[in-house]
Amino acid sequence: MPLAAEPDDAREEGEDQLQLPTTTTNGGPALEGLVVGSYCHDVLIRGGRVVGETLGGAAAFVSNVLDAASPQHDALDEPPPVVVVAKVGHDFVYASAPAPARHPPLLCASPTTSFHAQFSETAASAHAPDRELRRVRACDPICPADLPDRRFAYGLAVGVAGEVLPETLERMIRLCRAVLVDAQALIRTFDGDGAVGHVALGDTPYARLLPRVAFIKASSEEAPYVGVETARRWCCVIVTEGRNGCRLYWDGGEARVAPFPAVQVDPTGAGDSFLAGFAAGLLWGLSATDAALLGNFFGAAAVSQVGVPTFHPKMLQAVRETLEEKITKGSSPCINGITFTFERSNMHDELHAGLQEAARLMSEQQQADPANGHGGDICST
Repeated sequence: MPLAAEPDDAREEGEDQLQLPTTTTNGGPALEGLVVGSYCHDVLIRGGRVVGETLGGAAAFVSNVLDAASPQHDALDEPPPVVVVAKVGHDFVYASAPAPARHPPLLCASPTTSFHAQFSETAASAHAPDRELRRVRACDPICPADLPDRRFAYGLAVGVAGEVLPETLERMIRLCRAVLVDAQALIRTFDGDGAVGHVALGDTPYARLLPRVAFIKASSEEAPYVGVETARRWCCVIVTEGRNGCRLYWDGGEARVAPFPAVQVDPTGAGDSFLAGFAAGLLWGLSATDAALLGNFFGAAAVSQVGVPTFHPKMLQAVRETLEEKITKGSSPCINGITFTFERSNMHDELHAGLQEAARLMSEQQQADPANGHGGDICST
């Protein structure tokens, strides 16, 4: 099953594993990633009243997790480098302290993309959203020329407002050894009032690029528009199901991955954090199904705070120790830092148990510091 059909870098027919450059230590070459998406101004509204304003946009959530969870690659305990391409206007308010965007954006003449999130007063079901999104401003789209002219080990196309053009995604595919895509970057539509809708992926210019994508992630609400049964013939499809975890579908197999408990404060960024956690799991050398555990973990961490979450160092250390312990066991031939497969390994349950302990630490920290539930970048109004 092809995962990345780059013409000058294709694998031999029948190969079912994606070859990635090897991460080395002590200052050697790292698995550099490319994140293409948006930084946004998110305005939170409940009961007709503005209750907060936060840094938003998939690029903010994704880079936050990659910076925190990617395997260290040198003696300075630094994660592999991540290049973020996101456009903002001169009105962007999160360029400096107290909680700036971690990676500098590109400035353009148009205003920064802004969303209003209208929250329901009642609890949502496991599959239905509990907020209504409306795009009130849209920044300029990201063009192919905005991307760096060099190769990357992997790329994440994580648009939220139509900013990732088809030609930009195609350029990413040529630059990156493997590309992971959030379906919302491809299928979202906006009416005259900015309300978010969806269009079938097969009716978009992105459909022809699907065979050249490694993974595509969709929420349970978006999955019908993606067409899972068709898409799985070309790439691995991941469907997130909120408190029910997620499911993976590939040509010839599928798997369900268990969730992690969380008290939901704000669902914004859960899918972005999942995809980043999943990508980090692949960087650690996990199989796709095992990596989805790490995705579920960071998705749960995201909903427990408002805005881009702040991760407690003790929790992150517990996650890192769990991954290091399980991977060094070498219990599965796919856990070697160079290749990945789709099926769960024989240490999947142990990995889940270790991450459960990290989730407990996270919960204890939030109880000890209730203000932490507001995240690091909310401006109360």
